Amino acid sequence: MLLGPELQAGARAVSAGSPCQGCQGVRAGVRKPTLGHWPHVWLAPLATAAAARSRVRRRVEDREELMRPRTAESKFWQWKEGITVHYAKASKLPSDTAVVLLHGFGVASFHYEHQFAPLSQAGYTVYAMDNVGAGLSWPDRDPAPGGPQELQDVAGSQWGFGSPDPQYEDMVIGEDLWVQQIKDFISQLVAEPKVILAGNSLGGYLTVLATAFMEDSTLQRIKGVALLNATPFWGWIPNRAKNPGLHSAFPWKGRLPVPRSVRALALTWYNTLRNPDSIEWLLNFVTVNPAGVGHQLPVRIAAMADHPNGAAAFSQILFTPQAELSFEDALQQVVARKVPALLLYGREDPWIVPYWGARAYMTAPSADYFQVSPSGHCPHFESPAAVNAALLRWLHATNPVEGQESSLSRCLRTSASPSMCARRTAGS
Repeated sequence: MLLGPELQAGARAVSAGSPCQGCQGVRAGVRKPTLGHWPHVWLAPLATAAAARSRVRRRVEDREELMRPRTAESKFWQWKEGITVHYAKASKLPSDTAVVLLHGFGVASFHYEHQFAPLSQAGYTVYAMDNVGAGLSWPDRDPAPGGPQELQDVAGSQWGFGSPDPQYEDMVIGEDLWVQQIKDFISQLVAEPKVILAGNSLGGYLTVLATAFMEDSTLQRIKGVALLNATPFWGWIPNRAKNPGLHSAFPWKGRLPVPRSVRALALTWYNTLRNPDSIEWLLNFVTVNPAGVGHQLPVRIAAMADHPNGAAAFSQILFTPQAELSFEDALQQVVARKVPALLLYGREDPWIVPYWGARAYMTAPSADYFQVSPSGHCPHFESPAAVNAALLRWLHATNPVEGQESSLSRCLRTSASPSMCARRTAGS
């Protein structure tokens, strides 16, 4: 165990079995990247311009199909005037409990393709929503039209660099907008009376932030939160209430249009990160699977970044000030509101190292704590069978549903070993 003796009683290790068990599109024999491999990413621009443009055109043409999860039904919600939100839903039978999955930065609802079937077969209604600025959730039109002509032919950079449309003057894509989106989604679209919020990475932070700010009428429906390698930090510009002096030192706080002073930095960073080779390198760096993540996920992420508002949204996210509550403050609010919690961590995550899991557990000592090993930053994608087993074990203990019970749920009810259940049902 990687936790101190005082924490070991509350922690359970879950074997992930073979890396990426249940995943698709993983290549065999690909060497795990190291920081020394980074320079090869910069060789991508040496590909012919014609071939690069052709790849981008194909991604743009296929973007909507690539963004839709293959294991759930895609739906759309007109959240605000001028903003359409995409979400996915899976259910087998009527249920009184919904599991709402919140994705991390740079991905969308498709990142939970391995969770829809197991959770819905166990009797839960499963939702996964794309944050505004991700997947298929975007402004309906250019929020700041009339940008520089040189950007109009560059996929991902056509919108957001001109004069702001009055309807979008107050739209700042970042934590505050996403928290409001989550709260409205639950109150307006989730019909089930009981709700479990679950999130990976940034989605884990948003899970506790939304729960901490939940109105009492909605909070009564929140029956648990599940955090998967939740990021304990987000944003770099200080919150105004916590540090007004330093906050005011930054002239731009994300309101459109993206100013010229920010444009060069944001576009350079954005265009480097969204290159499929860069994406694949970064994903392989945070996964333990020696075969890597394969090409499919990087292509889906790159296609998302090709949306006309992609670069402007990235700029807003980058310069949005920190939320009013830190992750630890928000988790303390969850504890104070007596919401049951699951802390689940891929033990070999190079970003959210075990220290952060131990610290979260000290903040929420009544939480159930699992470590999945071997697994990295996105254990639900890398080790789906083990993560689904741990999730369902916790769900069955805290929020059981009557009706259909999957083979995985039956195994978890009668067995003390989530890893054994994961191996037994991995092929189902």
